[in-house]
Amino acid sequence: MARLDRYILSQLTGPFAVFALILIGIYWVGRAVGLFNELISDGQSVGAFLKYMTLFLPQVVAIVLPVVSFAAALYVSNRLHADSEIVVFQSSGVSPFRLSRPFLMFGLLVAILAAVLSNYLVPVSMVKLDQTQQELSRDVAARLIVGGKFLHPSADVTFFVRTVNDDGSLSDIFLYDQRPKGRDLTYTAKKAVLLRKGNDARLVMFDGLIQTFDADNLLLSKVQFDSFVFDIGTLTGRPAVRRRLVQGFATLAMLRPTEAMLRSTGASAGAFILEAHKRLEQPLQSLVYPLIGMAVLMVGSFSRFGVFRQMLAAVFLVILLSTISVPIRSLIAIDSGFWPLIYLPDGLGLAIVLALLRWQVREHGRGALSPPPHRAGTGAGNGAEMGAGAGS
Repeated sequence: MARLDRYILSQLTGPFAVFALILIGIYWVGRAVGLFNELISDGQSVGAFLKYMTLFLPQVVAIVLPVVSFAAALYVSNRLHADSEIVVFQSSGVSPFRLSRPFLMFGLLVAILAAVLSNYLVPVSMVKLDQTQQELSRDVAARLIVGGKFLHPSADVTFFVRTVNDDGSLSDIFLYDQRPKGRDLTYTAKKAVLLRKGNDARLVMFDGLIQTFDADNLLLSKVQFDSFVFDIGTLTGRPAVRRRLVQGFATLAMLRPTEAMLRSTGASAGAFILEAHKRLEQPLQSLVYPLIGMAVLMVGSFSRFGVFRQMLAAVFLVILLSTISVPIRSLIAIDSGFWPLIYLPDGLGLAIVLALLRWQVREHGRGALSPPPHRAGTGAGNGAEMGAGAGS
């Protein structure tokens, strides 16, 4: 029977690879189109775009793996039905539980891959992605220095430099900032220089004026300065102080977040616990979904019209389980004490698979690996009957 496992596993490998390339490509390209326009308009290079998309790839793979494994199992199960191989297997004494073993092995392999992605590659890529975004933010801030052109790095900011000198210094700076609520700030300076340190960009202005208009009280105040330092990185709309990402921590550490972890991220303990259990639960989807695709398509006998209704039922079940998980995760985000509920959709999926397989065993009366043994004396009885028939 090991040949049966190898045969079905080989049948699953091809569709899995094809569906993975298609779905990952669609998701990845959809994300890349908008990002490409954004980065190129900010003056970034194609290399920066490719680096960003490469770091985003592990997240894409982790997201689509459960769907890909389900699609591959559904496709192979349908083909086994169409070629009447399911009928041949069952006629040979292969029970539904035995027939599900290669699909279970396939789901376990995909679940292991999903676990590695969710618990290691995705967190590492998220940290690298955050660092890349900081670098891009710094570069975007530097590219705001364009002579003789009004720039709008965000909806509430206008920036103008009359001249960029050969030595890199700036002449006649105008900065209008409407971001503070109820106040309009106008910065003017005769000269300025741009200083960069690490991921930060600072604009040092000399011999200038700050005008503050209080819209609530209709008051205008002004302050002259000899030198003033402005964080130009904030003009892009990114916070000056970046917190650590919750996704950047190890899964085991997230199960018991410390006070230092909460302070460094600004997130609640429930957010850490939810993210940890999401990482642990996601591989289970890659295990349960292909079993659902196989078990549902085994319902019913062979039909020349195919198993279209069973396929629709399998898709509906997967969508239903995915929908159930949405309010459960929202509940856990509010109260982390409900974290066991995040595994409820996977438990329901396994229960449905076991129920369908047991029903198939009763339907076909084949619960063993080999055909049921003949009763003693059956052959002799048949021979006697044949002899009697021949004598008559």
